[in-house]
Amino acid sequence: MVLRLATIGRNGQTAQALAAVCARNPAIDLRQADRAEADLRDATSLARFIDAARPDVLINAGAYNLVDRAESEPGEAMRVNADGPLALARICNTLSLPFIHMSTDLVFDGSCDHACTEADAPNPLSAYGRSKLAGEQAVAAANADAITTRVCWVYSEFADSFVAKMIGIARTQPRLKVVSDQIGAPTYAPDIAHALLRLAQQMHGGQHNMPRLLHLAAPWTTSRAAMADAIMAESRRQGGPFAPVDPVPTATFDAPARRPLNARMSGALATDLLCLSWTAWDEGLKRSVAGVLGRHSG
Repeated sequence: MVLRLATIGRNGQTAQALAAVCARNPAIDLRQADRAEADLRDATSLARFIDAARPDVLINAGAYNLVDRAESEPGEAMRVNADGPLALARICNTLSLPFIHMSTDLVFDGSCDHACTEADAPNPLSAYGRSKLAGEQAVAAANADAITTRVCWVYSEFADSFVAKMIGIARTQPRLKVVSDQIGAPTYAPDIAHALLRLAQQMHGGQHNMPRLLHLAAPWTTSRAAMADAIMAESRRQGGPFAPVDPVPTATFDAPARRPLNARMSGALATDLLCLSWTAWDEGLKRSVAGVLGRHSG
């Protein structure tokens, strides 16, 4: 039996990873919408897309994700990240359509001395984080059956990933300055895609005892600087651009948006409930670098 799956958003890492995974699975019929087809700022366009796609499960993989710009555009961030998901939650509730909403580690302030779990209280530091938390709360209030999944430090060969950014900078700069005091759990986008598919299949199958909030995060930790250093080493091994990494404190950048120094999230609950496995960090990195370099070859 074919599962009809639809996503709001088609250009981000997770949406592109979903497309790649579903392309290899004849049991999944995937329909994806970009902003022109389903705009999170326009509830009518969302309803129109859902009506045309007629999915068995809907995933919201779209967002306003310009973290620093959100400090000067908080209203726009709220429209996309809170009002849009609220509209989707209401539509799905009316249709009894299973709905998965995606959120972020940036709803936390990083003050935990452990990897944050679903039970830890959020306290966002930025306008972006506040908009994403507002979206989570709106979805939960409007649709008791919806499930929110939080992800963190997503990396992959797709879209404008951290891997692509580091390799791109190395093409033009002799050295990379990367923060060393921010730590998190780099999570491979195709692993998130597989987790979302497993969750969608369970929801479509009528399993109603899943938690309403799940963290989809790999079980390891590194710093941004160490992650950049690993990307550079792998790029050099594959014949790509390389530049030495200079670790610097977050305060050096004076970015408009504050970010948690501890961005670790525990994915233990989702891993257990969904029987997930996670691509080893070195293998995911190898695939990601190869994909990014392949986009620039020839």
